[in-house]
Amino acid sequence: MIPGTEKVETADDQLRADYKAFKDYEVSDELKHYLDIEKEVKSSDFALRKRRILKEKYKASEAFRKELRYNQLMKRSKGDEKSEELGKLDEYIDSEEFIKQKQYLTMKPAERYETTNEYQKETEYKTLKKSEKVVWYYKTKKKYPFKEIERWDLTFDEKFNESKLNTSKWMTQNFWGEKSMDEPYAMEDDRSFPSNGDNIEFYDNKLRIVTKPGKAEGLVWRTEQGFVREAFDFTSGMISTAKSFKQKYGVFNAKIKMAGGSVAQAFWMVSETMLPHIDVARFENGKLYSNYFWGGGSSAHKSLSKTGGAKYADEYFIYTLEWTPNKLTWKINGKIFKTQTSGVPQEEMYINFSSNLKKDAAESGLPSAMEVDWIRVYKLKEK
Repeated sequence: MIPGTEKVETADDQLRADYKAFKDYEVSDELKHYLDIEKEVKSSDFALRKRRILKEKYKASEAFRKELRYNQLMKRSKGDEKSEELGKLDEYIDSEEFIKQKQYLTMKPAERYETTNEYQKETEYKTLKKSEKVVWYYKTKKKYPFKEIERWDLTFDEKFNESKLNTSKWMTQNFWGEKSMDEPYAMEDDRSFPSNGDNIEFYDNKLRIVTKPGKAEGLVWRTEQGFVREAFDFTSGMISTAKSFKQKYGVFNAKIKMAGGSVAQAFWMVSETMLPHIDVARFENGKLYSNYFWGGGSSAHKSLSKTGGAKYADEYFIYTLEWTPNKLTWKINGKIFKTQTSGVPQEEMYINFSSNLKKDAAESGLPSAMEVDWIRVYKLKEK
């Protein structure tokens, strides 16, 4: 069972949003303030101060001793005559300092503690400790669901938010055609000609590669003749990172909607040569394929895997290739679809997206568009 695309994407987006929020909060002034208060409140010095406050007694205080001495001197005094000591004590007993000190020390211990800075800090600490952010932070820190995220660096990110193609990232023709002839070309089994960007459209921050009826003339590869120039009744398109981005190993993700019908659409990877070639996802003739071609000449190999494609047509899915030195793993919405351990490529590869009409394919349903919402590539962090 393939999990729903929205559910998978939402869970991944939420996890990454939580990771950013966690890292931001980890260095925030708010958490620093909490940790500073926690350190103080849990310190032995704070505990000692609190015990002293709770154990303080008026009869053990300097204020009590002065009041006692004052009362003794008052009993001995004659009339209006006051000694110098009594005069000073009389002034002290009438002072705001004494009144507050006596009031404070004659309170019940718990009530007295509530008037102190220590109580305010302890109360603030307890409040912060139960706050939503602090609770979330420590709960998340204990589970720490970000270990897998932290293993990877994002090396390529495309959201198509600019409603135009970023030509510093993408080229719109076959790399070998531009390199050798400076123009696009079609393969022998193509009925549509890959225009150089004319079939690339944008809608709702999504890229669309359109295959449609349209007159075109261009080069096509014929086995017996090589490249010849011919006329076409259909046009198609592609995008490629051949000149801007290549990577060996990693995780290659794309959220794609394959159009139903007869048009062949693919998310694929290739290196400087024709092989190795990886179809991360190819939709053709009502089937969804994950293919791998490697080797060359008499030692060429292929591994083809397919499934009924009806449920993959006209809906978005996240197609993934996980590539390690010893293994290729294809996934659809996080669910493993295919694995390959033989002939694993050991050279950098670039990514391509294409849509075209193949030989003997029906013309119904045109124009047809393969839609790409986003692309993300990750590479394992260096230790």
